[in-house]
Amino acid sequence: MTDGADTGAPAGRAASATVTVAGLATSRGFAAGPAFVYSKDSVLSVPEYAIPDSAVDAEIARYRAARAETRRQVEELVAKFKSDTDGLASDVLSNHLLLVDDPTADAAVERRISVEHLNAEAAIRHTADDFRAIFAKMRDPYLRERQRDVEDVENRLLRVLLDRGESAFDRISKPVVVVADDLTPSETVTLPRDLILGFATNRGSTTSHVALLARALGIPAVVGLGDVTSRVQPGDFLLLDGTKGAVTVNPDEQARAAFDALARRERELRAQLVENRAASGAAPAVRLCANAQPGVSLADLSAYGAQGIGLYRSEYLWLGGAADPGEEEQTAAYVEAARAAAQLGDGARVVFRALDIGGDKVQRGQHPYEANPFLGNRSIRFLLSHRDVFRTQLRAILRASAQGPSSVMFPMVATVQELREANNELRRAMDALAAEGVPFDEHIPHGVMVEVPSAALNADAFARECDFFSIGTNDLVQYTMAADRANERVSYLYQPANPAVVKLVDMAVGAARAAGIPVSVCGESASDPVLGVLWVGLGVTELSMSASYIPAVRKTLQAVSADEARDLAERVRGYGSSRSAAEIYADCRALVVSKVPQLGEMQSFLTAG
Repeated sequence: MTDGADTGAPAGRAASATVTVAGLATSRGFAAGPAFVYSKDSVLSVPEYAIPDSAVDAEIARYRAARAETRRQVEELVAKFKSDTDGLASDVLSNHLLLVDDPTADAAVERRISVEHLNAEAAIRHTADDFRAIFAKMRDPYLRERQRDVEDVENRLLRVLLDRGESAFDRISKPVVVVADDLTPSETVTLPRDLILGFATNRGSTTSHVALLARALGIPAVVGLGDVTSRVQPGDFLLLDGTKGAVTVNPDEQARAAFDALARRERELRAQLVENRAASGAAPAVRLCANAQPGVSLADLSAYGAQGIGLYRSEYLWLGGAADPGEEEQTAAYVEAARAAAQLGDGARVVFRALDIGGDKVQRGQHPYEANPFLGNRSIRFLLSHRDVFRTQLRAILRASAQGPSSVMFPMVATVQELREANNELRRAMDALAAEGVPFDEHIPHGVMVEVPSAALNADAFARECDFFSIGTNDLVQYTMAADRANERVSYLYQPANPAVVKLVDMAVGAARAAGIPVSVCGESASDPVLGVLWVGLGVTELSMSASYIPAVRKTLQAVSADEARDLAERVRGYGSSRSAAEIYADCRALVVSKVPQLGEMQSFLTAG
């Protein structure tokens, strides 16, 4: 393996020609600096040969020794990064420990050695290939990216067996833009963060570890660039535009000046939004909360102005590992979130979404094949058919509620009977903890996600049996329009402003208002300042989004009065089905632009990733 390159161009070599490469903007911002080109053999050369019966025990012992050494290496890295303020490095590497200890993978390797008489290296490679194939078939981009975790652990095991040592970024001695084909999780989290200006990779997605780390640290990143490593040489000067998803190699003076102007404007706009947030009496009437999940930093929520955690995606405790998290592991993660939420001011709390597994979020080995998983045994249906999993999670959430204001929310509830069953399980968990003398919030609010049309149409009945609604517009749009939101062929139908979707949101909000319970929107539409105004006008009392979106949404809601938002909503109601989604959105945007002239800049600079 060849690790990295010097950041200065070698003497006597001409710099690469000016070129701009387009990719995916996964972490907004601008970075300018020399390229550090990180190259490696994408696949280690692995010997494969048959071993005799007499060598099986010795080969298994060799594999187990390599596994023990790999575990030691990963544990050492976990301990090294345990004090990170964001905790992401430690969480990523802890997931690798779960893979190292995965009994299914371990048994598969030893079977290949003992039954197929393969050498340890080949047995590991074939087993890893099987696991990669499973993840590659998954529709959820986040889960497809878990192939990289498998590759990371596989490479560590093989390097121990082949005595190859570990890769490192020791040559980085000054701020650089890292250019790579892709980066494994452990490579990403072990980079010298204070010297990383930005990331540019051939591969990757918005849910890759590079993207997660970049967003958590505020480092600009562009992934999916295709062949950027073949276009960049060590020491080339790069302009990385994380707002458009582009990297320019060796720009001329004019391009650098224009880039510098954009970067200055972004900094000015961010500073203005921070000042605006701190201004006396400037808070909008609705609460603006952050979406969060295990493994991603909670440290910056206050800086962005989050007033709570409106959606905690608990499923990532399952998706990130090879086995179900136990009660203690769950409790530790939930306590961290509850304590973080408690620091966000009066009325702040964390809303724990119960395990939303299934559909495009599948944990290996946990779910049988379903012809149409989005309409199958997912979310609350899975929980009610796996009561042991449900009860363990409810116990962990309740235990965390003693450490900070918390709520529990049931996903994809389609019938009142499902809600009643979920409420019964919550009461049973409370009774069990009370009998054990374990403290918890005896009045913990419990609510439902309104994300299927039946829940919106029957919202009045749901409102009588829960404490709050949270409208998940991602799935509500998908199920209303019968359009898979992960399928680019029907992406034109993913329309939060479609009249049918607006009517369903309005019905749910109306039922919540009549019952005197709060209602939030926690889908991606909450992060769009234009749609945020519409939802507030309809009567939504809270918007929850990725934390970095909050300043722009706050700015918009401060500029548009409550009366203006209500008038807009009334006008949209009056359209009925006579206007298209595009026309409704354009009408809403016209109002917002009249109040916030810099809306275009805010949407470009501050509301992605």
